[in-house]
Amino acid sequence: MMPRIILLCFGATVLIVAVRRMRTYRLKERHMLMFILTGLPFLALSIWPAGLWWVSQRLRIDYHTISMLCIAAFLILMIFEMLTIISLQDRKISTLAQIVGIMMEKEGITDRPRSEQSDEEYQAAVAAEERGRSA
Repeated sequence: MMPRIILLCFGATVLIVAVRRMRTYRLKERHMLMFILTGLPFLALSIWPAGLWWVSQRLRIDYHTISMLCIAAFLILMIFEMLTIISLQDRKISTLAQIVGIMMEKEGITDRPRSEQSDEEYQAAVAAEERGRSA
């Protein structure tokens, strides 16, 4: 009875946290679905604790083996989902950094120190641009 209560509390907590995070932090639906899918197996096991035993009997695999397979599959799927999210965000950040770099280059803004020669060239270009505006 106690494991059933623990599973029910854990699953319900994950679902409640997912919904609250979506409201307060405006999480994307994709992330909220990941949290919901994280909590559902725990809720299912708390509602039907003999479900895993039933699956092990149907597949004729030892109960402990099927338990470990389920846990491993669950963790692997969660890791792949997290890696997908991280790689998408990494691509977006790289693209954003490239766009900012291009815009800084167009505006003549740089974060690198200029050498004396390039500083003179820069001053000459600014002077030529000012002459072009005044003419």
